[in-house]
Amino acid sequence: MNEKLQVIIIGAGPVGLAFAAEMARYGISSRIVDKAQGPKEISKALILHVRTQEVLDAMGLTHEAQDASQPMRRVEIIGYGKHLGHGEMEGVDSPHSHPIILGQNVTERILQQHLASYGVSVEWQTEALDVAQDTEGASVTLRRVDGREETVRSQYVLGADGTHSIVRQKAGIQFQGNHYDGQAFIQSDSKIRWSLPRGVSYLWFTEKGYMMVIEMPNGIVRTFISVPDPGQDVKTTTLEEVNAALNRFGGVDAELYDPVWVALYRVNHRAAPVFRKDRIFIAGDAAHEHVPIGGQGMNTSIQDAFNLAWKLAYVIQGKARADILNSYQAERHPVAESLLNGTDQAYTTLLKAGDLGRTAMRLFGPYLLASEAVRKKMRHTLEEIDINYRQGPITADHGGSSGPHAGDRLLDSTVVKMPEQESVQLREVLRGISWTLLLFSGPAANSAQATELAEIARVASARFPQAVRSYLVLGGFPVASPRTQEVAVLLDAMNHAHDHYGATSPCLYLVRPDLYIGFRGSLADSPQLLEYLDRVLVPAGGAARSLQSIARSAAQRYFHARETP
Repeated sequence: MNEKLQVIIIGAGPVGLAFAAEMARYGISSRIVDKAQGPKEISKALILHVRTQEVLDAMGLTHEAQDASQPMRRVEIIGYGKHLGHGEMEGVDSPHSHPIILGQNVTERILQQHLASYGVSVEWQTEALDVAQDTEGASVTLRRVDGREETVRSQYVLGADGTHSIVRQKAGIQFQGNHYDGQAFIQSDSKIRWSLPRGVSYLWFTEKGYMMVIEMPNGIVRTFISVPDPGQDVKTTTLEEVNAALNRFGGVDAELYDPVWVALYRVNHRAAPVFRKDRIFIAGDAAHEHVPIGGQGMNTSIQDAFNLAWKLAYVIQGKARADILNSYQAERHPVAESLLNGTDQAYTTLLKAGDLGRTAMRLFGPYLLASEAVRKKMRHTLEEIDINYRQGPITADHGGSSGPHAGDRLLDSTVVKMPEQESVQLREVLRGISWTLLLFSGPAANSAQATELAEIARVASARFPQAVRSYLVLGGFPVASPRTQEVAVLLDAMNHAHDHYGATSPCLYLVRPDLYIGFRGSLADSPQLLEYLDRVLVPAGGAARSLQSIARSAAQRYFHARETP
């Protein structure tokens, strides 16, 4: 049986499901298969960090995740028998100001239901046997549970099939790294009786590494302990062994009971040198694997999918130039590399701390944890909000403001949408599948400036109507109105958005569909804006030179007006 699809996705974990849902949201035909019998029934990954919550928000899934989760606002930290202080997880500059606890099984259920709302279902018990590609597309050989085989043709393939990825293997992509010899982890999801307060989570640094007790929804806690490897022939553990290790390493008298899940596992730190081989892409655990310090594995993986999805959709639909697909490797591989290096360094440092390191932690740990600068750095790193693509190939920064750079994630702010006069969050306005051009007037806009900016917006939207929408962000009170009705207006009378973006004079921010900033510049940089759009997107038609001339004219008129007494 031959079918021609635009994308086939191998693996229906959180990465594959998120990617399939995004394909459906962009109108791309896809199939998603998995050799498992059905969805997971155990939690596995546990934490949704702030940046991942922002991704789910952009996908339209914020409320589902929030309603099913437990907030994680505070982590008490104990080092070698001494309470050192706490990590304050609340306070991230985002509508989602702290991480949440949500089991991977629940996250997958939410994503699968979201995917089903587009009319797409996971094909369970369907194994990928072979993947091949040519200049016209890719072929995937599938085998059903009853032994029937079929070969499916598609334009592209995504391998989201885990560390033993058949897609990665068939593409000839290596998986480089090492195993942590002599180390293992034991964990349980269960109820607990003990003398420590509820409502927070706990982290211990121990002589054997580290240990956590994390509060989950429904009165369950995750107990997670690094231990010496009991031997390769030992494949599992018991609740009693987890309980004993918790009491021994934690200095507590706890009772774990009513287990939902108990596991023993060993970890590696490995990554593929490339995340793409022509028409074949890999993401998530198929592309990188690391020790679970910080709970960032599933989060980074979902963000892989979100980064690739809009690019592939735009190329398939002819909206973007094909070479933007190279930016997936350029943007996401450094993120994975940094994550592997950071978690490996943290883990090996804990394992090899020695007497001097332990003494130093006990002495200086309380001072460090009391520092707001240290807490902020911890939050930003764990919540992945400092991840940026400033050095990426589809990033262009020309200054023009003192706010976020091109390559940074979108910052949120409250504005008033006109003509509805409705207070909205900037993130809500930008949610969708388009690029968004934000034209900030500066904190004291006048009608002439507003009209100049509106002309830039009209030019950009006229050239790329299939991809770019524009909003004129007018600051100051009373607010000036543009002399055109062609551009949507957001009012920022108190200049909160302008302050957030450092927009002290008219400036341009072009935001990608994944809510990262692609271009930043002043009004004088409007010709460079159009050059950037021409480089990344496919125009609907018209002469680039004439459009750039209009932009230059608008900029010249603005600066002439400023210089005229």
